Amino acid sequence: MRLLSSALDPMNEEELAPHQFTMKDGGYRLDDTRFARLKQWHGVLFQLTTAKYYLDQLKGRRPIPGKLEDSYEVMALLSAFILQYSKCFTSGGKGQVTLDDHKVFVPGSGALVAHKRILDIRHNLVAHNGNCDLVLPDIGVKEKDDRFVIKHFLTFSIPMNELDAFGEALGTTLSYSVQAINKHLDSIGEKLGKIVLLDET
Repeated sequence: MRLLSSALDPMNEEELAPHQFTMKDGGYRLDDTRFARLKQWHGVLFQLTTAKYYLDQLKGRRPIPGKLEDSYEVMALLSAFILQYSKCFTSGGKGQVTLDDHKVFVPGSGALVAHKRILDIRHNLVAHNGNCDLVLPDIGVKEKDDRFVIKHFLTFSIPMNELDAFGEALGTTLSYSVQAINKHLDSIGEKLGKIVLLDET
């Protein structure tokens, strides 16, 4: 993965050229039509890879209560993890894989419970404004002789005690995805008469 710098045209040929050269330099041919089916997994693989990164970063943090800048950064990591993970299960674009939690998780498993918790946080905090147990809103009222002064207070809790369970849901999802991709690779390999391997470097 490589970050391109242009803001006006992020996929212009001039900036793409060195990136594509690097890929081809490894002996790869781009967009071989025999393997086009695998492109539908790009989104899920990217989302799971980045979700794992953000979760690992979050696990390594120790929130500093009362420090607003730290709260913003920790909230950003939690939000990024929640959104990237959840996108695997919400409606994808045309030709993109969307995972079905009924196929990914064993009913009643701890991973499924964690998965539902992640989606609940997404629906009620990260992607939408709902009622979430991680947020405690308060209105402070100060009465003076000639006026009332109102102040909004927001207490936010990071579910550090749930991160291992979130990791279990992520691991289960990743394992399912790898197995599904391997089935595609085996099918393609049978048609082409060669083993097809995924380069994981």
